[in-house]
Parts: sequence; structure tokens; C-alpha cells
Amino acid sequence: MKTFILSTLLSIVAPLLAFADNGLSAKIRDEKNQPVPFASVLLRKASDSTLVKGFITDENGELKASALPQGNYTLKIQFTGYKAYSKKLGEVNANTQLDLGIIALEPVSTQLNEVVVKATKPFIERQLDKTVVNVENSVMAAGNSAMEVLERSPGVIVDKDGNISLRGKQGVKVMIDGKISYLSGNDLSNFLRNLSADQISQLEIMTNPSSKYDAAGTAGIINIKMKKNVNMGMNGSVNGTIGQGVYTRSSAGLNLNYRNNGWNIFGNASYFGRNNLQNNNITRYFRAQNEVWNSTTEFPFKGTYTSMKVGADWTVNKKTTLGVLFSGGLNQTTLNNGLNQSTQRNLATNAILSKLDTYNSMDNPFHNFANNINFKHTFDSTGKELTIDLDYARYVDKNQNDYLTQWYGSEFNKIKNDSLLRTGAFSNIDQYSFKSDYVLPISKTSKWGMGVKSSYVKTDNDLQFRGKTASDADYTFLNKQSNRFMYEEQIHAVYLNTERKLGKWSYQIGLRGEWTIADGKSMAYGNSAPDSSFHRDYKQLFPSAFVQYEANKNHTFGLNYSRRINRPGYSDLNPFVFFLDNYTYQVGNPMLMPQLTNSFELTHTFKGAFNTTFGYSHTDNVITQLLKQDTEARKTYQTSANLAQRTSYNLSFSLPIPVTKWWTSNTDIQLNHNELTGKVDQAQINPVGNMFYINSNHTFSLKNDIKLELGGQYFSGGLEQAFNFGPGGSLNVGIQKTVLNKKGTIRLNASDILYTQNPMATIKYSDIDITVKNRNDTRVVRFNFTYRFGNTAVKGARNRNTGLDDEKGRVKGAN
Repeated sequence: MKTFILSTLLSIVAPLLAFADNGLSAKIRDEKNQPVPFASVLLRKASDSTLVKGFITDENGELKASALPQGNYTLKIQFTGYKAYSKKLGEVNANTQLDLGIIALEPVSTQLNEVVVKATKPFIERQLDKTVVNVENSVMAAGNSAMEVLERSPGVIVDKDGNISLRGKQGVKVMIDGKISYLSGNDLSNFLRNLSADQISQLEIMTNPSSKYDAAGTAGIINIKMKKNVNMGMNGSVNGTIGQGVYTRSSAGLNLNYRNNGWNIFGNASYFGRNNLQNNNITRYFRAQNEVWNSTTEFPFKGTYTSMKVGADWTVNKKTTLGVLFSGGLNQTTLNNGLNQSTQRNLATNAILSKLDTYNSMDNPFHNFANNINFKHTFDSTGKELTIDLDYARYVDKNQNDYLTQWYGSEFNKIKNDSLLRTGAFSNIDQYSFKSDYVLPISKTSKWGMGVKSSYVKTDNDLQFRGKTASDADYTFLNKQSNRFMYEEQIHAVYLNTERKLGKWSYQIGLRGEWTIADGKSMAYGNSAPDSSFHRDYKQLFPSAFVQYEANKNHTFGLNYSRRINRPGYSDLNPFVFFLDNYTYQVGNPMLMPQLTNSFELTHTFKGAFNTTFGYSHTDNVITQLLKQDTEARKTYQTSANLAQRTSYNLSFSLPIPVTKWWTSNTDIQLNHNELTGKVDQAQINPVGNMFYINSNHTFSLKNDIKLELGGQYFSGGLEQAFNFGPGGSLNVGIQKTVLNKKGTIRLNASDILYTQNPMATIKYSDIDITVKNRNDTRVVRFNFTYRFGNTAVKGARNRNTGLDDEKGRVKGAN
């Protein structure tokens, strides 16, 4: 722990020592004296050719670099189809200013394989419009789940229910390869916990997306980019992991790619087996009645997740590409005799008044598949481009629970006959989408973007209750509790976006319009209740603006604004009731309306590396998870409701620092303030939360191809939904070594070593006074082996977005 604290302190003060006030510039041209955009530029030590830093030329073929480490270097420039260019720079000191003028690259006379620049990326990178977490090849990511990697990413907090917030704001949308996941709530949480990080390449964290993206996600977007091969011919990789926490867990994966004669065929498959012990402790105070109810839960879940993706791209000619993509997954979660024990006590004397034991067995298979057809045409060399996507996805969720409930009195004597309850929740979701985007460059420094999208979603949810006592022979269908909910939704959107650079100024301005038509119908079984339905039809505009000013080589300023929407998840609209026991349950709310957020960010970048951001956002009609209570019956249930508003302030610092030539670090520090106001059953609530957050990750490059990673995060507590949560964090460590002629990698890592990742949460308003403490199986040691085979110099599959971007984030458990 002392090492972690010392390294964190050094990472904060090191900026003044690590960078010098120097610079390097050049203009890269081809044989026709035309700019060479996006060429790779490598700065290597003259003594041993060790890579010190990598650069990319801009769209005008210009290289501008500053804050170079002091030393003796050589420069190497690489671009596909041209011979590599090398030049000795000599000694670079604190005040060196090198202008290399125009550098002309010489074309090669024969076809060469694409040059692959093998530079180690930091675990966390800051880019202009997003933060990138390089999961691939990270020691600490090997063998983990996607959720575990998210939990240690900068600015990301995962609460007791698996809900994700970003920089203290709720309403994050999760994308998979540019497609918004249709999952929400527990299903999204389960999906991310069962998605192996060994299949992930990067996480892209966007706090203020442009109007090109769907307007959903009031806190921003997290895009999970899956691995893709980058080689010609045949190549791929295999990996396997075994981990040990309370239970053993394992994963395996295969990644293949074949590229030849205009065809690229690719695919991957993965298996993730995760046994997890979930312990919950819920304390409910009924102070006016002088009672306290305490519920302790022990659920040993067993889960397996198998996924597959197969696709092909056909390069019709140099300008046109056609592609197809098929993906799917099967998630199986089971629970055998999970136990929830609720004890009623006298608040003053702590004497037991009654006791309730509920045993729960669950069988929950979930599967999904998605199809995508993609067309891409590039009109000319200026970047004028048209893309079209057609998508269809289907999700099938079958969840059956068996509950056995036993009642005891103060002397632990049975006071009622045992009762049995069987629930079956069956959900089918079908989604269709058409999307088209067009990019029109006006000049080398400006371009327009425009596009349209239409999506149609249909959900069918059937919840059936059956009950009996221990003496009954058969289950009886329960009309009053059973229900069927149908929901259909259309979203039609159009956007226009423009970006331009004017000297030291650059800007991007966009406007997106969306038209939503939704119909829902809740149908009761028998004559237990009248059917109910709703219809919604609304149009909304979502502007966005990004302005940047490069004052000089050391200081860059930016101002961003966006308006975004967060529609209710399909499960949140579903009026189904899900039980923990007879006194604690969850219910949906079909009357939920969307929430709207206006966000502003002011940014400052120092020496192209150190970022300071001040953010402000205001959300109206906030969708919030609340607890409601029938005090007389001692029943408490969780639901979602619209509150008046939420206001958030955020101040963050990003410090990527090369402390020494063998030690690099990335540290993020944030201060958040959140306020929530509204009324619940005529009771005014106004919870406030302040949070200090630090995330620090350090990489040590040792001898013999050994790399050590040490990282962790700490948060002081804050506000999530209407809950105030306490302090928490995690300490993680990992080590890796390359073997088998650098084609194999072995990794060993340990996560949440101090077992401090699960904070306590409280909620108090009206007659509700509840404390929740979750304890998941987060302290795990893992061993991972990865082997890469085949040609290591081939370009890989296209990373393309599909049309089902926003809708997928509102389903539960999708791929």
C-alpha cells in the first residue's frame, strides 16, 4: 500500500520534471509533393533503438511535437507503400527546436506488407474527444470481465445494483463496436459481468458525444471495441484464463482472420464461466413502529456465457466495400437454494419478533443474435464517403424462479404453513434499423456530415405467477399477480454536422432531430384488473457544439456543449413484479417519461498531455431508482420514477506521466457535486452528494520482457440515483512476460486485494430509512495465457458501426 501511495504522489508532482520546453516539426510529402496524412513517426534512442515516443502526422501531412524527453535520438517515418525514412537527430535538450522542413518519401517498387508499428500503448490515453482505455495486452485486464475493467476505468463508478455512472452522472449508454447495447438494469450488468475482457481491444469513454451519435445517454457513451486482427493471410490468437476467488472461474477465446484477393473473413468465439457469491444485507427501520427489519442474502450464482461473431468484407473495387456481420450469444445463469433471511426485531430491545426464510432457485437462459449488412463507397481521394447499414436483432429471455417461504415466531416456532411460489418471466425483443451517413469534405480543413436513421422495436413480456402450499398437490395460476406487457417504439432521426479549422481555432457544430412514437399495453389475466395502455408521440432537437483554441504549443482550450436524452429501459417500463421475498420486491413503471440533459465542459490541455476539465450538467424529469414503502404491511419495493431535476458539477485532472524511461503512469483526479430534487408521494426529497475520486495506474517495464502493473482507485462516497453511498475502492496488481519467441504471453494478476470495492448505501426520506450493503466476489487471482499465430502483418476487419446503436442499450443482456 505504501508503494501505491508513493507512486501516486510522484505521478502528481512529476510533470514539472518530466517534460522540457522543446519542439520538433516537419512536413511529410510523397513523390508528387502531396501531403502524406497520418504517417507513423517514431522517436527512438540512438544507442539501442528503444522506442521513446510515437506520433502521427495530421491530415495535412504535418508533424508538430513538443515536450520531448531529453536524449540522443533517431527519427523514423513509415507509411504504407513507401520506403521507411530515417534521420539522426542527435542530442535533444530542454530548449532544442528542430524544424526538418519538407521530407519526401520514396515509393517502393514492389508490393510490401503493411508496416506494423509495435509500440506499447499506455493503459489509459487522453484524446481530444474521449478517453481510451487500452484493454488489449494489459496485465490487469487479462481474465477479467468487461464490468471489472469498467470499474477501474477513469471516472466510472458502478453502484450496488451494477448501474454505471460517469463523472458522477447517471444515464451512461454502453456500445459494443459502435452499436448501443439494448440491455439495461440487471441484464446489462449481468452481460458485462459475463463478457470476457480477453475479447476486448479498447474502451472509449465519451462524456460529450457529437450529434452524429444517437442522442441517448445523458452522462455520455462508453464504447467497447472488440478485438480484431490486423494481418494479411491467415492469423489469429487463442487465450485461456483460470481464476480463483470464493469460487473458481475460467474463460477461453479464439480469434481468426483471413484476408486475400479483396476478401476479409473474420470471426471470434469466447466462453466465460463465472461462479459468483453475492451477499446482500438490507436494514429497514420502521422507527414510528419501534421495529427494525434486517435481511441477509446469500446467492451462489453459476453463470456461463458463450458468444460468437462471424463476418466478411468484400472490396468490390478501390472505392466500394460490402460487408455482412452475424453475431450472437447464449447466457445461462442458475441459482440453487439461494437463501434470504429476514428478521423482525424490536428497535429498542433488539428482541426477535418474527423470522422469515425464503429459498430461491433460478434458471435463466438468455440468447440473442444480430445481423448486419453494410455498404461503404468512397467517391474520391478527398474523403467524400457514403455508408449504409441494415440491421436486425432478436433477444429471448426466459427466467423461472421457485420460492419456498417459511415463517417463524419469536421462539423460532412455525406460525404459518410453508408456501411455494413459481414465477415465469418470458421476454422477446425484435429490433430493426436502417442507417445512412454521408461525409462531404469542403476543403482540407473543413467538412460536413449528415445522416438519417430509422428504428423499430417490438417487445413482448409475459409474467406468470403460480402458487401453492406444501400440502397442495399442484400449483394454482394467480391471475392478480400475472400480467402481459406489449411495447412498440419507432425512432426516426436526421442530423447535420460540420467541422472546420481556422488558424488556431477549430470547431464542430451539429444538430440532431429525433421523432419518437411509442405504444404500450398492459394486459391482465382473467378479470383480475382492467387492461391499460398509453401512446406517446414527440419530436425533439439535440444540438451540440465543440470549440477549441490552440493558444500556443503549451496551452489548448476547449468548450463543449450537448443536449441529450435518456429514454426508459424496456424493463423499467414493464409493470412486472420481481420478488426477493414477500416483503421486498421490484416493480416496473409504464408511466416513465424520458429525461433530458444539457451538458457543458470547459477544458485545458497543457503540453498536449495534461488535461483539466470543468463540467456542468442539468437534467430535467430525472429517471431515478427509488424505494417506496407500505409501512403498515412492512413491505418495501424498488421502482423507477421521474423526479424534478438533477444538477451536477465536476472538476477533473488527467496526468499521464512518464516518470522514468521504465516507469509510466496515468492518474485521474475528480471532484464531483450532485444534487437531486423532487417529490415522492408528496414527500420532498433533496439528497446531495460530494465525491473525491482518484484512479492511478502505473506500468513498470523490467528486464527480460517482464512488465509489472500496479493500479487502484479510491472514492470518498457520493450520490447514485437517490442513494448516498460510502467510501470504497480497489487495489490491483499484475505481471506479464512474453514467451515462445514473443508469440505467447503469460499474465498473473490480482484484483481488489484489500476487498474494499463494495461500499455501503443509504436512502432516507419520508418514512423510508434503509441501509444496503452488498458483498460480491471481487477479490480474485487469475492466470492467463495468450498465443498468437499466423501472419503478423495483415490489415484486419473494418471497425464499423451498425444501425442499432441506441436501442441495444435499453434491452437486457445483448451482444
